[in-house]
Amino acid sequence: MSFTMPTLSISRWCVGLYLLSNIIHSTLAQGAPVVSSSCSDYPGGICSNYVDYSIFTGNVGVPMIENQLHVLTNISTLLGKIDEACVDAYYRYECSASYPRCEMSSSQEIKIWVGCTSACQDVHSNCKKVFQLLDRTDLLPNCDAVSPITQQPLQPDDSCNHIPPKVSDQHGDLNLSAVPEGFVLGSCPAPFLKDPLAKQGTTDTTNPTYCRFGCCVPCPAQELFYNEGWMVHGFLATDIVRFISAVASFVILVSYLVLPDKRRHPSLAILNLSLAIFLFSMTVFFSIGDPRRLQCAADHINPGQQDNNMLCAAQGAILIFASLATCTWCAALILNLHFHTVWNSSFFANRYYILYVVCWGIPTAVMVVALGMHVIKFEFANLCLVSVDQIFNLFFYPMAAVVCPAFLLHICTFLYIAKVAFREGIESEMTQSLSTSSSTQIQRAASAQRHKHVVTAVKIQWRGLLLAILSCGTVIFYWIFYLTQIHRLTDLEGDQSITTRWLQCMLLEDSNQNACVGIVSPHLPPFGLMITAEALVSLIGVWLFLIFGKRSLWREWNDMLYDLRVTLSGRDRFVKNGEQFYSL
Repeated sequence: MSFTMPTLSISRWCVGLYLLSNIIHSTLAQGAPVVSSSCSDYPGGICSNYVDYSIFTGNVGVPMIENQLHVLTNISTLLGKIDEACVDAYYRYECSASYPRCEMSSSQEIKIWVGCTSACQDVHSNCKKVFQLLDRTDLLPNCDAVSPITQQPLQPDDSCNHIPPKVSDQHGDLNLSAVPEGFVLGSCPAPFLKDPLAKQGTTDTTNPTYCRFGCCVPCPAQELFYNEGWMVHGFLATDIVRFISAVASFVILVSYLVLPDKRRHPSLAILNLSLAIFLFSMTVFFSIGDPRRLQCAADHINPGQQDNNMLCAAQGAILIFASLATCTWCAALILNLHFHTVWNSSFFANRYYILYVVCWGIPTAVMVVALGMHVIKFEFANLCLVSVDQIFNLFFYPMAAVVCPAFLLHICTFLYIAKVAFREGIESEMTQSLSTSSSTQIQRAASAQRHKHVVTAVKIQWRGLLLAILSCGTVIFYWIFYLTQIHRLTDLEGDQSITTRWLQCMLLEDSNQNACVGIVSPHLPPFGLMITAEALVSLIGVWLFLIFGKRSLWREWNDMLYDLRVTLSGRDRFVKNGEQFYSL
């Protein structure tokens, strides 16, 4: 959100307004040449648009009154474009009170109509918000004051000098686009924060995107752009899911690291993938409980980035590294299945150094480039990542270069499996109608061997393959979400008209953000879609646990713990009973 502001020091007309209230209603009473004690025509002046009747000036002449009302000209010039309803209300009140209506009967008796209480109340209702922003509520008129001209207080509408409004919308919006550049509000209503660098008449600001008129939207700004509490509770839910994923993936990681026969091919690939998924999920530890320490800088105005928040830099670097590592190891699983199924080859069994270089090297290189370009920052959601203007070049395009070929290779592998199964079915039907010659038997044996090989390969690797498919699908969904929705954020930041209307609403509605959400919500990612995307990527550790947390894994844990107990107790002859072991 981008803010800019005007110069004519509103404090000047504020001072003039204050002098008007004091001078016009006190100086006039101190005694001036007697000009008229009867009705007279208004010769024209500042109140020409409001006074079209005979006036009573008492002991004060029109020139002196006009001199004191000259401040209203400044109000009309400046504030008239910002808040027409306030200007109109103040004109009606001051002109009706300074120029009481005068009527003379046929018997030469004078009847004077003084200012209206309702006109004074209109000033309070229409101008109070503006004066609060200016920190000059002392300029609001006293509706119980006595006029120095008539020596009477304000009167109700049925017995006062009522001047009808000249502005159709008596509760119009503030036109903040008319505020002069360099203007600073006297106070910032909650939830806005005072801009510590803002100075009257200058464009100095803490953040040109989130600050305007000397007031700043507190970080994270996204919490004010959606309904109250939605972002906090929504991302708390995704944080909880990611925390559960971190714990679940850690269990699988430790299992494949500790249990016997898990650190060799093909389980070794699962061990590395578990490590990548754990690193991806554990980034929640940086933000859970207090996301703002990650999202924001120390001033609570600027969003967190690697140059002002080291926690953001560390979390963003780990997230970039782990996201790409998860994709590369998923691709490795798919590639290994392809070699094993289509080519009957265990190519990676003794060549894991290739996988280590590629699957850990690519993420490391991308992470280093992102850190070197200083593009890690918080922009939305609840984690730091690559900035929007570079996220495709440094994050999604490298990820797509890994995921898309792997996904296509996976389709080819399953087409091959389907082809083998189909051919096996046809050959089986044909052999039933032919005699059992030796050549037929040889063909059937070869076909059965090929079919057995494919089935064995799928049985061995279906778990890793399923996890790879879920991971690739999640990445693709998140990528599509970014591709179709992230431009909304950049468009909103560049469109001052939308953010100005939102700010006007917040100022007029006493910061009731629910009443102002409709202004910006069409220009933001839909809340439900955003939470769904975050929840899906947060579930990857849960999928890892559900797929690989099989019964045999827990039996291996029980066996290992039992052997450890036997070793520590020295009871080498102790025979274990199958019923002692926990079984899922």
